[in-house]
Amino acid sequence: MTAAFFDIGLVLAAASVLALILNRFKQPLLVGYILAGIISGALGLLHEENLKGILEFLSVFGITFVLFLVGLELRFREIKTYGLIALITGVGQIIFTSIVGFLLLTVLRFSFTEAFYVAIAITFSSTIIVVKLLTEKRDLDSLYGKITVGFLLVQDAVAILALILVTALSGGNEASYANFLSVVIKGIILVLATVFLARNIVPWVFAKASKSLEVLFVLSVGWVLLVASLASYLGLSIEIGAFLAGVSLANLPVEHQIASRVRPLRDLFIVFFFVLLGISFSFGNVLNLLLPITVLSVFILVGNPLIVLAIMGFLGFRKRTSFLASITVAQISEFSLILVALGHKVGDLSQEIVDMVTAVGLLTILGSSYLITHGSSLYKKLSKYLDIFEKAEKIEEIRDEEKDFEDHVVLIGAGRLGWEIWKQLQRQGKQILVIEFNPSIVAVLKQERVNYLFGDVTDPDIFEAAHFNKASLVISTVFDPSDTSELLASLKVLPSKPLVFVTSADREGAIRFYREGADYVIIPRILSGHQVAHLLTSEKLTEFRSGKVRKDHLEDLREEVAQFT
Repeated sequence: MTAAFFDIGLVLAAASVLALILNRFKQPLLVGYILAGIISGALGLLHEENLKGILEFLSVFGITFVLFLVGLELRFREIKTYGLIALITGVGQIIFTSIVGFLLLTVLRFSFTEAFYVAIAITFSSTIIVVKLLTEKRDLDSLYGKITVGFLLVQDAVAILALILVTALSGGNEASYANFLSVVIKGIILVLATVFLARNIVPWVFAKASKSLEVLFVLSVGWVLLVASLASYLGLSIEIGAFLAGVSLANLPVEHQIASRVRPLRDLFIVFFFVLLGISFSFGNVLNLLLPITVLSVFILVGNPLIVLAIMGFLGFRKRTSFLASITVAQISEFSLILVALGHKVGDLSQEIVDMVTAVGLLTILGSSYLITHGSSLYKKLSKYLDIFEKAEKIEEIRDEEKDFEDHVVLIGAGRLGWEIWKQLQRQGKQILVIEFNPSIVAVLKQERVNYLFGDVTDPDIFEAAHFNKASLVISTVFDPSDTSELLASLKVLPSKPLVFVTSADREGAIRFYREGADYVIIPRILSGHQVAHLLTSEKLTEFRSGKVRKDHLEDLREEVAQFT
């Protein structure tokens, strides 16, 4: 046991060091985790059977918590808005990718069975990796982020159906078909049971547990493990169960408290998934299959995004939204690896095919990580070539009405902090233009008749429409340091530069932004300390005793809860 502790600790330390080095060069952390796994595998570490079993067990926890949080942060009203779009995009991409992939593999002289398996496998993209990257970029709540998660879940559903089909039909007899039908019926029962519990029992139980954050956390973890286990017992998958467990809690008032407690667990356990992915890589058959590995990797990195670009452009989205969503499918999924491994287990595929798909998986995961992380800068370079993917009539508009702004305040981000700033500026009679990329918040802005631009400030169209050169003040509540640096660089070259307030999570970031030209840097946790100190003055304590401060604060909180939930 001591040796297992030492080996796992060593790998985590190596993963941390590599992740920090890559983060220094603005690369995603997960690349460092995968490299740590590859190095550990090459050095012969963690190949002891019991230890590898422990790692696999821990990685399942990571996948479980990732999909639980995806379900937890899903909103039913958003499914109504983006569900059809996600379904069309997801199914369309699967159909086109599988057809083109099958033709490529046939040309490369693979057998029908091998081409069929691999063509299906490469249609799936990794929800785990994409959600992790979008979370790091803080783009999960953007329009393209919501659509992306939607069509990735469609892919996951098809992937799970494919796994069930292979398992149930591998015997090719009537018993296999009956088994498949049984699993489908059990899946429908599980979904219906989850919906019933979510509406009638879960809210009451979690309301009682919310009196203690510790109890709420323990109950949440227990809930996701129980539902995931039940799904696995019924012949579905732990991933589907975890997702359903999250969906069942998505509309609870305590959803934010649950998510904030579970995220550290996700961040820890998902490291084991990526490390194990690197360890499992085998160089044995790769050299003999360099041509198909190269062809398939290029097709997934370039062809898959082109397919999604075309579909979303046809649906009427702006080319930027289509592009950022499209590059998220430039890798294959863990389900792809599971599918070919299962094909090998039932005797349909050789070990060479499994190694080939694993190599394609690693190459495309590494490549797509760079694409997603640097999506905005890549779009700027490729924008002029993407016009063919944008229709004249679009369903996505960046503003509600055209206005000529001058001497105005541009507020970037209207979340909790941004909304408070907007209210204060509104009291002062300022002309305000809000830039926001979260569709849910934009709906509130529209309802409140706030002047807004719907999109990301790094979007050239948004930047131009905001008339920054005529603004008197720019306030950004965005925490993404790369977006903030890009904003400061763009404002610095304007002939008439407005005052610029930006936001930083820490002091080091604030010093950096001051060097890059910010006039003031908001550090929320420091400002909150100053605010509490102000509340403790003799004058304010008198207002507390009168009950005025309590009454005003309570009214503000109720108003915000009504608007943002």
